[in-house]
Amino acid sequence: MLLPPFRGADLKAYDRAGADITADLFAPSGFLKVDADYTPKQRDQWRAEDWPETYQSPRYASVFGIGIGIAFAPPHAISTPRTSPNGTVIAPAPPRTGMPSAVMGAACIASAGAGIRTGTAAAMTMHPVVPDYARFPVHGRSVKDTSGEIGLAAHWVKHLLHFVFIYKAKARPGWAFLPE
Repeated sequence: MLLPPFRGADLKAYDRAGADITADLFAPSGFLKVDADYTPKQRDQWRAEDWPETYQSPRYASVFGIGIGIAFAPPHAISTPRTSPNGTVIAPAPPRTGMPSAVMGAACIASAGAGIRTGTAAAMTMHPVVPDYARFPVHGRSVKDTSGEIGLAAHWVKHLLHFVFIYKAKARPGWAFLPE
């Protein structure tokens, strides 16, 4: 799935003296710089350890990337950047899921068609999201915990998740006991 690049909110930050510190806090993408290694590196030098651990601003100890998977600036792409025939750079990025996507796995269900008997959806899991060739030398990810399927079963799971989401959003009885 190709999406336009994500951007953070266009926030301005100022210190107590009124000096603009926006560039110190935020990457050009608008996402908060956190405890990641933002040193420019060649693709073969990227490591899983480059990714944040606490999501804390290195400059301001009381500032954290709220929402974790949504607010922080990734230090680099998660796989080899490519270029389209017309020269557009395609750089895969971590999912913006609201969970600590740099250190956890990801689970996603994407609808691919509607219909009670003919609907399809793609269901996929990935662990870890950021390839870690030190732990998983061959693929960078756990083959056991990374999978993908497309079909009617995934469509029904996506359909049920929709209703669970709406139920929780309306704070219906017992909503807090439903898993995320």
